[in-house]
Amino acid sequence: MARDMAASQPQSVTELNACVSSSNGRLPHKVTTFREWLLANQIGISVTIFAMLLAVQNLYPSLQPYTTPFFQLSYYNPSKGSYVQGRDDISFVISSAIAFTGIRAAAIEWIFEPLARQAGLKHKAALRVAEQGWLWVYYAFFWTYGMYLWIHSSYWKSYSAIWAEWPVRDVSGSMKWYLLVQLSFWIQQMLIIHIEKRRKDHYQMLVHHIITSTLLGSAYIYGFYNVSNVVLCLMDIVDLLLPTAKILKYLKFETSCNVAFGVFLVTWLIARHIYYPQLCWSIYKDVPTHMAYGCYSGTTAELVTTDGYPDRASYLLSPFKDINGPICMNRTVKWIFLSFLLFLQLLSIIWFGMIVRVAVGVLRTGNAEDTRSDDEEEEIKAANGNLQAVGRDGATIVTGGSAVHARGRGRVRLSEQSDRKALLGRIGCDRPT
Repeated sequence: MARDMAASQPQSVTELNACVSSSNGRLPHKVTTFREWLLANQIGISVTIFAMLLAVQNLYPSLQPYTTPFFQLSYYNPSKGSYVQGRDDISFVISSAIAFTGIRAAAIEWIFEPLARQAGLKHKAALRVAEQGWLWVYYAFFWTYGMYLWIHSSYWKSYSAIWAEWPVRDVSGSMKWYLLVQLSFWIQQMLIIHIEKRRKDHYQMLVHHIITSTLLGSAYIYGFYNVSNVVLCLMDIVDLLLPTAKILKYLKFETSCNVAFGVFLVTWLIARHIYYPQLCWSIYKDVPTHMAYGCYSGTTAELVTTDGYPDRASYLLSPFKDINGPICMNRTVKWIFLSFLLFLQLLSIIWFGMIVRVAVGVLRTGNAEDTRSDDEEEEIKAANGNLQAVGRDGATIVTGGSAVHARGRGRVRLSEQSDRKALLGRIGCDRPT
């Protein structure tokens, strides 16, 4: 009797999913990929690596010269109270990138996401707010710190003074820490965009991160500390206001969000399309004036040859090979750095044009389309309230009017047209629909 009653009961959701996702009625076993494993274990991996380094540091004193650079700045000159560059700086950058990975994951999972849930946000929105919260904290600190270094420098309010001290290799501990940690952040960002859900501007962001990391690393090796500080300050203020507007959007503070987005647009225009081009112009105009073309000694910073155009291109890599070797400046070196900076300006112009077009579209029609952002699980489900059954990866899902396919972790895709969302969903404020 009980068996007959059980057989007459309606099928459970799990059984329905099994029927939809597998012809034999079995739930397929999901194999965790290496990317998913990295994403789920960022904190543990980071802690394990540092625990191993600390163990080696304390248990094997003879290996401390190799492990110490992972934990502190290297190449300190007590007589001058300053630092220089060296190969051991690579170890510090690597350890900082690992630390950022663990700290970011811990901050998102243990601090910002719980706070977002307490504010009443659901899983997807809470995760987005948590990610933006971490970025806000990072940029708030490093933009403030970078501005402190800039304001208290000899090149504050004078672009031409940026080049006056080159090619002196000595750098303060605060400036060295600032530049190396910023470099490690951008290297870590290249890892993050690969292990997290890929967005439609993935390759644009990857190119941006590669160029930024290349610029920061090369400028550091060439002793262009000052210009690196200025570029980072001009960029970081925009990246600080962006998560501010997005957090306000998710928390549904529409008026504050609109104000923050307006400030974000104005600041982007001034910082990236007025001050930044002025800096690029200073490189074009002032570098030949303040930096005599030729090769300088890596130890004394004295001009050793006025031949600014060596026959071979190996001089370009000389500072990378030997910190005490010659370091040269000529039109080739100038245009290599200037070209990278101008390419970043080109990306900024493209993105700013997209943002302005969307903002204008929203003001006119109240709607906007984004070809950059990723799919949102909640928005798709909200738009399809007649969803009947949710299948596993790759399973067909029956809806009220069409068949769609699941991909990834429960994501569903309706069509190519509805795969796009408002750009303000990522870079500004749109009213909830």
